[in-house]
Amino acid sequence: MHSKLWKITKMLLAVLALLTVNIGCAPVQGEDKMTNVEWSAFYMSRNHQFRTLCYRFEVNYDPFKEGQGTFSCFFVDKKGGNCLLSSAEVTSEDLAELDAFIQKLPLTEQKKKQSEKLFAHDATTSEFYIALGSYKNKNRRKVTPQLSSMQQDEAMDILKRLYVKVSKREGK
Repeated sequence: MHSKLWKITKMLLAVLALLTVNIGCAPVQGEDKMTNVEWSAFYMSRNHQFRTLCYRFEVNYDPFKEGQGTFSCFFVDKKGGNCLLSSAEVTSEDLAELDAFIQKLPLTEQKKKQSEKLFAHDATTSEFYIALGSYKNKNRRKVTPQLSSMQQDEAMDILKRLYVKVSKREGK
């Protein structure tokens, strides 16, 4: 009797372990079966009263169009010069570093806090979002993960390197 009970307990534990693994590895909406997040847009901007602190980066990516996308940006470099690209073509290879960064982010829906804010015309405004899903499936949704200042700096560095790479290719 004791050995039968022990075998049943082992079997139940094994089934429970398998169920836990399957649930943990199940694809989430907006992710493919490899648990890579499928994203189609990345947008990050900041308006500031000082032009040197303003920037705007926008990447639109459609992996179903042979991995093609567009990259637009504006920022001021350390020398005070304008860095500007408008709808420059990028490939999935160009976006590999940005994609790796996005894959590490906690891409869950964030609840916006309702707070009273006084808006001043010289105040800094920032916007950041990533569109999950694809154009093909029409299941796109925007998420706004909370980025630490280190993650914001890392994203800026990645996007500036992307600008250098693409602007050289575009001949700018």
